[in-house]
Amino acid sequence: MTAKKATKSKETAQKVKARDMDTDSNDILVPSANRNMPWFGWAGLAIMILSEVALFGGFHLAAIVFTPIMWTGYILTVDGWVWARGGSSYFKDQKLQWPMMALISALIWVMFEGFNFKVQAWEYFNRPEPFIRNAIYIWAFATIIPAMLRTRSLFATFKFFDRAHNFNIKFTPFWLALSFIIGVAFTFMPVMFDDYLANLFIPFVWVGLIFLLEPINYRMGAPSVYRDLEEGKISFFWQILAAGLFCGLLWESWNFQAVPHQGLIWKYYLNEIYHILSFQKQIGEMPLLGFLGYPPFIWECYALFELCKWAFQGDKMWKSA
Repeated sequence: MTAKKATKSKETAQKVKARDMDTDSNDILVPSANRNMPWFGWAGLAIMILSEVALFGGFHLAAIVFTPIMWTGYILTVDGWVWARGGSSYFKDQKLQWPMMALISALIWVMFEGFNFKVQAWEYFNRPEPFIRNAIYIWAFATIIPAMLRTRSLFATFKFFDRAHNFNIKFTPFWLALSFIIGVAFTFMPVMFDDYLANLFIPFVWVGLIFLLEPINYRMGAPSVYRDLEEGKISFFWQILAAGLFCGLLWESWNFQAVPHQGLIWKYYLNEIYHILSFQKQIGEMPLLGFLGYPPFIWECYALFELCKWAFQGDKMWKSA
């Protein structure tokens, strides 16, 4: 019995240590870091500026790849900025993790594309021939999670929300089980009804996986927002939601810029109720109410990534020297 307890304690300690070393869950800053922006940070900024110039200069290829190339430049810039401010860099400190993060990001968005077969909430236009189209899709999908989590890390270097009021929450086994049940219901509800209701239930796609996966990550000892809230680490919660909304604004603005240049863009087909509740206002192609989907979207992507990282033994296999 004593040996079992010791083994369990050791496993728990290993999980906690693995979580503490997760640069997307914790904010380990180098005190008084006096770092210059690395070369790839400046390269990313140059990519973004040149892409804007090429787009408005009428270079059609820039319009076709505008979204993924802007996100690529953005990730490089923000990662360099995070490192310059004393944080950990994907490209300097996590050289084995960021390729896996990009792969998982692409696979996760492919899953959401599967949901879209039923809910039919968005569609892509001005698509090139299939091989090039698919290559651009994969490139764009691979930038989603790195961009959002790097934005969250950047917010952390500025200590955004560090003084936010904590929630007095305790996730008991009952509440974790209830969360899981709600998650199952919400996740599969959109695909269980006819096309009209499936589209109406699109918000459940963006919240269902939170309720479904957070109890799993919590129970396994993987990074979990539920645990952060329970332990009073409220800043991460607000930072990740703010990062989702900020990235959503960038997504829609870059998509909007590509529209008049016949770039590869997307449009939304949402139930009229969402347009009415948005007062018939939108930013780019997205009704105002739709932007409320971005904060939970980053949360569920984070939960999915941490689950995949746990399953792939990422804390061991992706650990950089």
